[in-house]
Parts: sequence; C-alpha cells; structure tokens
Amino acid sequence: MPALALLLAGCSGVWVPEKIENRVGELTTRAVLEQMPLHKDPAWQTYLEKLGGKIAAVSERPAYHYRYYIVESSTVNAFAVPDGSVFVTTGLLKYAGQDPAALAGVLAHEIGHIARRHGAETLQAKLGYGLITFIVFGFENSAAKQAGAMSTQIMELGYGREMELEADLCSARYLVRLGYPPDASLKFLRILLPLQKGGEDLALAKYLRSHPQTGERISYVESYLAGSLKPPGNMPK
Repeated sequence: MPALALLLAGCSGVWVPEKIENRVGELTTRAVLEQMPLHKDPAWQTYLEKLGGKIAAVSERPAYHYRYYIVESSTVNAFAVPDGSVFVTTGLLKYAGQDPAALAGVLAHEIGHIARRHGAETLQAKLGYGLITFIVFGFENSAAKQAGAMSTQIMELGYGREMELEADLCSARYLVRLGYPPDASLKFLRILLPLQKGGEDLALAKYLRSHPQTGERISYVESYLAGSLKPPGNMPK
C-alpha cells in the first residue's frame, strides 16, 4: 500500500481509474434519484437526450456513457455526476427552457465537467489516501461510501472557481463546433445577470452560490471568444 500511495502521489493530472469514477458516480446518481423525483415528461426528456447527445459528441469524451435526467425541484440548478449523468431541475427549465441556445449552454457546461473529469479530480484532491484505499480494496467498503457521499456534496455545491470557468470555456467551444453563434453559451448567464443583481428569486440562490459571479463568468468567456484570453494549458485547442 505505501508503495502505491507514493507512486500515485507522484503522478500529475487525474490518476483515478475510470472504473472508480464510474462507481462513485453511480453511488451519487442513486442518492440523487432517491432524494429528487423524476419529472415525467417524455417530450422534454427526448429533447434533452437529443441535445445532450449532440453536444457530447463534440466533447473530449464523445464515447462516454452520458445520461440525462430532469428532476422535480423549484431550485434553479444543473449538475454533472462522474458516471456521465447530467441533472437539470424543473426550476432551471423555467429560465432556460424557452431558449434552445440557453439550455444548450447549460448542458454543454455540465458535459464539460464530465469531459474534463472534474469530479474525479476533485475527489482525488479531497479524499487522497482514502481514495487509494477504495481503489485497492474494492467498492463496497467505508471508503466507497465516503467517496459517494462526498461526490454528492460536490455535485450540489459546485466545483471550484477554476473548474467552473473551464466548464464555461468548454460550453463555448462545444456550441461553436455545433454551429451556434459564438456567444450562444452566454445566453443563460445573461438571463441570470439581472436576476442576480435584483435578487428577484430565492430559487436562484443555490445555483449562484455554487458558481463564480455571473458577471465574471460572462467577461471570462467574452475574453476567450475575442482571443484575448488563452485557455488553461491542459485544455486542448
């Protein structure tokens, strides 16, 4: 065990095996579905799956097993789980559901988290040696439960600032690849901006707390689209 720990500690980037990423994600998805009922609307479900499928196909992980869920909640939120699950609340559809580009931007942001393995990277950073125990001794021990519980918390609270901004860049890139206008990924953020300033809807509070300031996110993507901002070094062109 110590030798493995030292070996993995010396690795750069995400060293969590995809098998572990999937298992932790499965535990997280199961927990979310136990807490939040599915929104049973076949038309919306089909639309979300088709739109998500198109976006995922132009991401860095096009062959990954993505799944899309609409859940009943007045809270405005969308989040991605490491096993490829993307959750969108009915509260978010209230704001993004009427504009195809706005919803596409939200989905592309969440797919970006999965494609860039932000969930695995965050778990790796937070669990450290406990995650190594999980890898060595299997899936059904206390480390697995700890990883699943932490993953659920991460999904609800959002990733760190750098990962959220990177997912915003992913959203912009994916939509451009699909032929959307360059600023299409900003549609939802521009819907949020006046609401954030006016404090009009408490249902938005959780989403806003889990992401960088909306104005900062808009400026960041605008700078990238204008060519004045280089993407992070580990991000493919």
